[in-house]
Amino acid sequence: MSWWEMFRRRFERAESEQALEAVAASICRNLREAGLYVDSTKYGSGFCEIIASSSPKMITLPDNKEASGIALLLAEKYEPPTLVFEEINSLRPGLGRTMVGAVVAGLKAHPGIFARLRVNDLSRRLRDGRRWWEHVAAGYPEFEWVITHDGDHLTHLAAPEDARPENADVEDLEDLEDLEDLEDLEDFKRKRRTLAELAREFGHDPGLVTLNAAKREFDYLGQSFTAEGEAFPDGRVVIYYDPEMSDARLGCCLAHELQHLRYFAIRDAYNAEQADGLLHRRFSKFTPELLAAQRGVSDYSNEHWDAWKGASAPKLFSDELEEGESEPINETIADVAKAKYNWGPDVRINPVWRELQEAVNEEYERLRRTPGEA
Repeated sequence: MSWWEMFRRRFERAESEQALEAVAASICRNLREAGLYVDSTKYGSGFCEIIASSSPKMITLPDNKEASGIALLLAEKYEPPTLVFEEINSLRPGLGRTMVGAVVAGLKAHPGIFARLRVNDLSRRLRDGRRWWEHVAAGYPEFEWVITHDGDHLTHLAAPEDARPENADVEDLEDLEDLEDLEDLEDFKRKRRTLAELAREFGHDPGLVTLNAAKREFDYLGQSFTAEGEAFPDGRVVIYYDPEMSDARLGCCLAHELQHLRYFAIRDAYNAEQADGLLHRRFSKFTPELLAAQRGVSDYSNEHWDAWKGASAPKLFSDELEEGESEPINETIADVAKAKYNWGPDVRINPVWRELQEAVNEEYERLRRTPGEA
């Protein structure tokens, strides 16, 4: 890389960070002017979380009866850059709209930086059949709104007091039905916050990462297993709650599942391009024979190699489950990511698998920067 290219990239990064900080400062100022306590925290490059509350305790959780508040994430590294409304709680009529208005005014003070707004809306349907956030979004049509209704997340407007069931904090979350006592509930909430922070550190939308209290059991190799997590091609990740799971293990599990997402993305792009395309050329050296000779990098990945039932060795970016009833390549690459997170980037690991995992990640980032290109 030339000196000029290095200088240009550093300048662009600095300019991007300054823009993010300017937006955050405007939003914080507006929320303070609305009479709220405000705190802002940066999470590395490209992420900033802002919380505002009517209480100095900085309470923002939905359905809290002590204070009103709002929490949001400025994710400049998302594609496109996105402002995420993470939580909102209003104990008096009109305050919710005031808080959202203060945030939007901060965005409008620096137009073009954040054009997409995302919220997970669990507010009740109003008499006209629409939810509260749908009405709010209609008031700001200049932004692209992404509104979901996923009960696994906390982001929603509190129900009216007379319509709110007892223990609403538990009943609003369908995935808490297996928790037995308050101590478990508090641990679950703490782990969910930790998981969201980890997702941000990995550069993944925390709104797509769910901590689920229901156990997911499956049969494999003639044994019954309890799943730690699952990844889905649309970007969602589910981690299954275990009270014994440490924060380090939570991070390892997330690293494993996010690597699956990158693999899915490259697999789709690889299979969509011509046989002489860039991805085919980049990954041509990783032949079935080469990968099969390496086997796995952990007991778990080796179990997948042992379970392979295909007529020939598995091929990179093929449908491994359909062809051999296991996923030795996919799972081995994911366990490389897990090992590097757990032991650090310099962990001693099979160099072939390390090179392959890093190539998948590099191509994933390239495709994110140039969507539609292979």
